[in-house]
Amino acid sequence: VFQQGNAAIHNAGLTRDFLQENNITLSDHPACSLDLNPIENVWGWMARKVYKNGCQLQTVDALHEAI
Repeated sequence: VFQQGNAAIHNAGLTRDFLQENNITLSDHPACSLDLNPIENVWGWMARKVYKNGCQLQTVDALHEAI
């Protein structure tokens, strides 16, 4: 069973045809549902920590150190 959002590209005819031709079952996924992708939450948490207090990093090395 495959889950996808209701983005326009997911609902395109070619996408629907591919899924049907390959017998891929889709789970119901309501439009405008909550973002349940945990990596998005991790990225948000990390960005808030790295850039707290308006910190601006000037080099890749500085970013690595902050992370």
